[in-house]
Amino acid sequence: MKFINSNYYNGISTVVMEHKGKYFTGIAKLHPDDIDKASEFAGGDLAESRAVIKALKYERKLLMQEAETCRKFVRACKQQKKWDNDSSTAKSIYHQLNIKIKKVNEITDEINKMLSSNERITMRRDIVLKAIERNRAKKDNL
Repeated sequence: MKFINSNYYNGISTVVMEHKGKYFTGIAKLHPDDIDKASEFAGGDLAESRAVIKALKYERKLLMQEAETCRKFVRACKQQKKWDNDSSTAKSIYHQLNIKIKKVNEITDEINKMLSSNERITMRRDIVLKAIERNRAKKDNL
């Protein structure tokens, strides 16, 4: 995965990533209530994460197609009279199918981790900004 470009303008962060010959864009928009708390770094991180998630979903789609092709091949082989599940060839074919399925599952796990991380980061940022706001209000009242 290769970083191509990032931009922040008027509360919108945009990041472009290249992966497997395709370009993926992640966008993060500033909430109207947070105008005075704008951070192009936080928006850039979120936009980059979204671009990476899109790229990983594309890679997962390609791997799922490969796994499905391999699964169909195994199914076609198993329909032959001379097919022997205990042969080294059969074991090798099953092994390759399992590798492809494992890759799909690993990418799915990575996507899920990134999605939940984005949610946690957003919630944590809200908590920190509210705490800062409360502390400023206390200082102003003193």
